[in-house]
Parts: sequence; C-alpha cells; structure tokens
Amino acid sequence: MKIRVFALALGALVLCGGAAMAQTVKFSLWHSFVGADQRAPFMEERMAQFRAQYPQYQIDEQKIPRDQYQTKLKTMAAAGELPEAFLLWPNAMTQEFAKANLLADINGPLAKEKVWKDSFVPRALEEFTVDGKTYGAGLGVSVTSIVYYNKALFDQNKVKVPKTWDELKTAIKTFSAKGIIPIALGNKAKWPAQSTIFSSLANRVTGSDWLQSALMGKGAKFTDKVFVDALDRLKELVDAGAFNRDYNTIDDVQMRAYYYKGQAAMIIGGSWILPDMIANAPADVKANTFLTVLPSIPGGKGDPNTMSGVSSTSIVTSAKATPEQRKAIADLIQFLTNSDAQLMYPKYNIPVSSKTVTPDPTQVDPLYTKLVELIKAHPLTAVYDGSMNSEQADIVNNGLQGVMVGAVKPADLAQKLQATVK
Repeated sequence: MKIRVFALALGALVLCGGAAMAQTVKFSLWHSFVGADQRAPFMEERMAQFRAQYPQYQIDEQKIPRDQYQTKLKTMAAAGELPEAFLLWPNAMTQEFAKANLLADINGPLAKEKVWKDSFVPRALEEFTVDGKTYGAGLGVSVTSIVYYNKALFDQNKVKVPKTWDELKTAIKTFSAKGIIPIALGNKAKWPAQSTIFSSLANRVTGSDWLQSALMGKGAKFTDKVFVDALDRLKELVDAGAFNRDYNTIDDVQMRAYYYKGQAAMIIGGSWILPDMIANAPADVKANTFLTVLPSIPGGKGDPNTMSGVSSTSIVTSAKATPEQRKAIADLIQFLTNSDAQLMYPKYNIPVSSKTVTPDPTQVDPLYTKLVELIKAHPLTAVYDGSMNSEQADIVNNGLQGVMVGAVKPADLAQKLQATVK
C-alpha cells in the first residue's frame, strides 16, 4: 500500500514538473487580417491550430481594419506603447521601426530552423532584413498592379487588350463612348492609386534604379523631368476618362461592384482582390476574367514586362518583449509561414512565398492558377509606399489624389517630395 501511495505521489511530481516546463506565456498580437482582407480566413484557421498546438501561449489578439491599422500602429510606436507582436510591412516600414530600435530580430530561430529558413523565396526574408538582422518572414507575396480584365467586354466591343499606351487610350475612348467604365478605381483610402497604378506606371517611365537613387539622394531627384512625366501620365488617364467619376469617394472593395456587374472593363489592383473575385463575381464575369500587366509607355526607361509587388506583411516582435515572449512569437512567425502553412495558402488564394511548395492546379481555382502563372512570367519591382518612409508615403498618397483631381500640379508634388530627401 505504501509503495502504491509513493508511486502516485511520484507521478504527481512528474506531472507538476511537466506543467512547470510548459510555462504560460502571455502576449498581445495586433494585425489587420479582418473583414474583406485576403488573409483573414487563413489567419483565423491557422491561429486556431496554433492555440491548439501551443496551449501554454495566451494571446490577446486584436484585429484592426487595414485603413486604420497603420495609423494606430505608428501612433502607438511614437507613444512607446506597441504590443509584443504586430503586423509590419516590408522594406521602408521595417527599416523605420528597426532603426528606431523598436524590433527584436529572429536571427536565432532562423539559424536554428535551417529547413524553414532555406524554404523561402529570397524576398520573403530580405525585405524584412536591416543591417544583417531579420525581423520577419513574409506571409506570401503581394503583387499590387495586376490588370484584371473582362475579355467578353473587350471582344463584344472589338477592343484590343492594351499592350501599349496608345492601345490603352484607344480602349479608354471606346469603352467610355459606350457607357462602360474603362478602369474601376476606389481611391478613398488614397493608397490604392499609388500602390496599384502609379508604382508600376512610374517604373515604366523611370526604370527600376531611379527610385532608390532619388530616395537616397544619389544622383536622381524627384524634380527630374522623368518623374514629373510619370505624374503627367497618371493625370492623362484621368483626363481621358479612364476611371469611374466617384473613384475618390469609394473604397477598394466598393469598386469591384462595377466590375462584377459588367459595368467596368478592367480593374487595376493587387493579388488581394482575387479571393473576393473568386467568391463573389458572377460566374460569367469570373469565367471571362484574365490577368495581365500595365502596357508599355513610349520612351520609357523601365521594363514593360514587370509588375509592382513586395513580400507580403509579417508578424514581428517588439523590442520590449521578454525572452519568453520572443520565443513564443518566433514560434508563431514560423507556424504562419512554414511548409504546412504554405500548403494552406492556395486554399485562400494567397501566393506562396516558398520555393518548396507548388500549388496543385487541380486543387485551386482557375483564377489562382492564372495569378501563379502571371507572377512566374513578370518580375516584381518596387511599390512606392513600400520604399518610402512614412512622411514620403503620406506626401505621395495625398499628392497623387490632388494631381488626379487637378488640385496639385505634378511639379509641385515633385518639389515637395524632393524636400524630404536628406
């Protein structure tokens, strides 16, 4: 009897020791994967799996809509009140936060989990790396300047899918004359015109090296004629009647209704549009939707075969996080981007950021297959607000809206941007 009691007591001690090893770790997580966001359903499913696998982690998860998220994040950063884990954009935004000593790197976990590290396409880690320290891993790839077009409308109206600037202007003129919106646009949030149209259009005019040269003050300037010419090209589209009249008062979601109803021939948007289109576009519109890139521009210095795009956003770790929290958040970053997660991406029409995962075309929607083929055929170039600091991004987003309505002269916007270059 004594032996049995001793055995039970020993078992209890072992269990207590195991429980102690699985120490409860609490942390806050902010992200913008909510509502119509492409990654919202993926995040919901994957986070449920993460909580089941790591019950010792207690996560205060806050989901903040995209158009409010960055403003709130920057406000909290300035106040020194960032959560332990939060979603961050690659390139310029990561550089800003890293240089302000707001982030903890994940170099240790990446070195320890070499299979995970080596699985990524280069940009998924490179665009979150500053001075040799990597802070995140992109949850897929985000292409921003896809031209979605309704081939049936082009065929019915005998319009050629534009590959040159003149062909685009002809298409705009023809569709406008027939009461069809040439390009549906929702620019209420101000970033869409920059991200989905101007970033690629400007690259067509200036070439890829120009933007970084201008931002770093190494030869090129925003006041250069080539940049002002790019701004003029955007205004030229507006003046030609390319967009719906209410483009500045509707958002990125509302604009899709014009296309889904067959009232618009094209949408220029990102890969984030795809899940909504697959789920909500009428069958005939969906079947007739094809994907291409912006046309070439005469005299342009850029490669007309490119699209604008970046690694997608990543969860990152606050510098104020404890060692235990850093370990938990590193586990989360890996869980959201490892091979098991990447195999889930096609289910939610997210372009993978893995070299080792290839979507099965028989298991995905035909539109997703078209997107994968488009990404393979067209290299990605910089997105303006992904390359600029917060001040410059605000200037270009507000300024482009002003240029489009004729309230701001292209040369004045160029001068304002140049004044920010140190």
